[in-house]
Amino acid sequence: MTGSPRIGARRRVLAALATAALLLPAAPAARAASTVRVDDSGTIVNQPVVPMRWRKPAPSRAQDNNVDGAVRVALRLNMAPFLNQQVRLFMGLAPVTGDPVSASWRTQGRLLPGTVRSGGRTLIFNGVASSARIEETIDMTLSTDGRNMADIQTLQFFFEVDLP
Repeated sequence: MTGSPRIGARRRVLAALATAALLLPAAPAARAASTVRVDDSGTIVNQPVVPMRWRKPAPSRAQDNNVDGAVRVALRLNMAPFLNQQVRLFMGLAPVTGDPVSASWRTQGRLLPGTVRSGGRTLIFNGVASSARIEETIDMTLSTDGRNMADIQTLQFFFEVDLP
């Protein structure tokens, strides 16, 4: 018993389309950019609790009410998963409760100097990850409005790589 002519023709068209799809060259899959956290567990902060000092000796409403603190950090970033790849490396500072905190740093030259505000991130390296570790000593200055500081505040820095 043969099927209806309409069903047979439809099957032939579907078979032809499937065959044509197999013969087409595979289009390169669009690779979406991804963001990956970097292992910074080897990083050493020389002073885990940073004392903050008033920027001006007698702060007032008319003047600068910021407090500053300085700390040296020995960064040790595990770049092995990104070895020989083009990367954009960022340093971020998690959001804080209360007034925003700003962190500025100088480097020894391997990474870019910069500033990051709580809740943001800043580019510190753009290039090929040519070694399994990035080691850099940075001198960091922390700053925030001192009028509302009442207690110790924990800052959480992180590092991320954006892959193309």
